[in-house]
Amino acid sequence: MCGLSMNHYTIRKIFIFFISSIFFVSCSDDGMDTDNQIPHDFNYDMNDLDQSLRIVLMMGHVAAGMELYRQGELTMAAPHLLHPISETHKKEREGFQEMGLDMVSFVLVSTALEAKRPASEVEPFLKKAEENLITIASKIDGDPINQIMFLLEQLEDEYKIGLTDGVITDIGEFQDAYGFAVTAKFIAANSSLSNADMLVQSLNDLLSLWPEGPKPTANPSSISLISSQVSEIKRLL
Repeated sequence: MCGLSMNHYTIRKIFIFFISSIFFVSCSDDGMDTDNQIPHDFNYDMNDLDQSLRIVLMMGHVAAGMELYRQGELTMAAPHLLHPISETHKKEREGFQEMGLDMVSFVLVSTALEAKRPASEVEPFLKKAEENLITIASKIDGDPINQIMFLLEQLEDEYKIGLTDGVITDIGEFQDAYGFAVTAKFIAANSSLSNADMLVQSLNDLLSLWPEGPKPTANPSSISLISSQVSEIKRLL
């Protein structure tokens, strides 16, 4: 059977933990195509960013990576999925390990990517990794309005960076924007806000502006269209 077995993963997990610090540093600096690397986000200082915003930021990156993985875009998925475990993004996850960040699950997902295993073979690990971030988020007393507003601002900024003259020129930022929209919708859907249903519908309308999800497209939605829909959502907050 060609699928990944638990025994295979257990062996690889032990090996990965011995080399993880070396592997992920080298992966961030030299071992990855720089065209696919995710640059630092803008308009905030990670040192000052509240935990409730750092967790949704991480969730957004992972959401983009998970969708790309499930769409079979393994190379593009990798840099997004490194956020919870790489040395480059260490500050982003500060304090989350003490809250139960499951590094093992994310290492297993990374290992599966490295081995070019299709998402269908490792779906339980993908779900476990996603659910782990949701569990951490539930332990943090975050304001859903602030979280959604923060994600919308990051989304709009990164989408603007991702496109030049109607053409995708920074695919990582284009994909991050999608992941932030997915996470904003999740927060709205799981909030106790009185207009949560309206927010979810409006965020669904925003997500429809990525007709192929985070995959590259020759005809991306215009920046003005994204900004207009973001403004509509902000009016509901």
